[in-house]
Amino acid sequence: DSRVTLNVGGVRHDTWKNTLESIPGTRLALLAHLQESDESYDTSTGEYFFDRHSKAFESVLNYYRTQELHIDQSVCGNILKIELDYWGIEEQEIEACCWADYSRYTEHKDTLRNLDDNFAFADEDTWGGNLNKFQQTAARIWRFLEEPASSRWAKVYAVTSMSFVALSIAIFVLETHKLFQNVTKHNYEAAPHPALVGLDYVCVVFFTLEFLIRFIFCPSRSRFFRAPLNLIDFICLIPHYTSIIMRGLSTNTQTSALIKTILMLRIVRILRIFKLMKHYNAFKILVYTIKVSTKELFLMIVFLMSGVLMFASIIHYTEKENFPNIPIGIWWALVTMTTVGYGDKYPVGYIGYLMGSVCVICGVLVIAFTVPIVVNNFSLYYSHAQTRIKVP
Repeated sequence: DSRVTLNVGGVRHDTWKNTLESIPGTRLALLAHLQESDESYDTSTGEYFFDRHSKAFESVLNYYRTQELHIDQSVCGNILKIELDYWGIEEQEIEACCWADYSRYTEHKDTLRNLDDNFAFADEDTWGGNLNKFQQTAARIWRFLEEPASSRWAKVYAVTSMSFVALSIAIFVLETHKLFQNVTKHNYEAAPHPALVGLDYVCVVFFTLEFLIRFIFCPSRSRFFRAPLNLIDFICLIPHYTSIIMRGLSTNTQTSALIKTILMLRIVRILRIFKLMKHYNAFKILVYTIKVSTKELFLMIVFLMSGVLMFASIIHYTEKENFPNIPIGIWWALVTMTTVGYGDKYPVGYIGYLMGSVCVICGVLVIAFTVPIVVNNFSLYYSHAQTRIKVP
């Protein structure tokens, strides 16, 4: 048996010919048969030279020696995959103890690629390609609306828009307080103060103009209406204009009741608060994390509701006086498992105390085992997003 010297990335490795032949069908096994006729053989040094990743090759060569493929944790999974393909080794040969770490690399790679696609981290402009004069103007206006950092006036617009959002929400909150309501006669229904009504109409006009301008100069009409924040803007405007139209058409009691019902839909304006956060990457990452962690969240809800139903049934049959039916038991079990504990319902017997203690422990365990998964996903996506933003 002859000794073979392999120079991989400047690092020399000595092994035996029969060691390389131990795994047939691979590049090194073929090299052992070809000997000096292989194109990688250097006659001046008497060794085979490969300009490949030397650290990854250590795992490859040890695979021939031990018949077990273990990976070096310091080597990126993507690099290792490329090297395994080069040496003709299937990734399925990786041992179970190292497979979790290796697969985590590939999973992160796919997930981060989807993250890039979702947030359009690509450098090309949304209005890319050959643009006519209108499209060039539209691209500048769209950038002005969407990128506060693009100019000083864009920052002014962004601050103005957020101020109107905050004002609209403040009006919605304040008009429910009696200090800001106008009562003309006894037993009449209180109405918001005229000043608040006037400010509300100013906000409606601003949001209407903003919505129309964004719609006219957006790069894609279909993507515009698929964006959640644009849908929120549109839905928030519907109650105002619907009530104005119906007031103009009729004034009977039935129509007035319908107008009041429509105006109740103004509660959706609270959703505009998300517009205040649309320029913060952390908020976008949080929404994306929730979207990609639906399996983990669903699993948590299933376990949580299973425990709630079980403990609600037990507490009902052990303390029927305090928990006359299972729905009340469900309320108690839910606030107990989530460690909220309002205290409006509680057990009074020893068995109830025991069940309550077990209920709290189970709730803590269910949440503790699932929430960290979502938190880890958020940390991964956020760090990646911050890195991508800093890339010149």
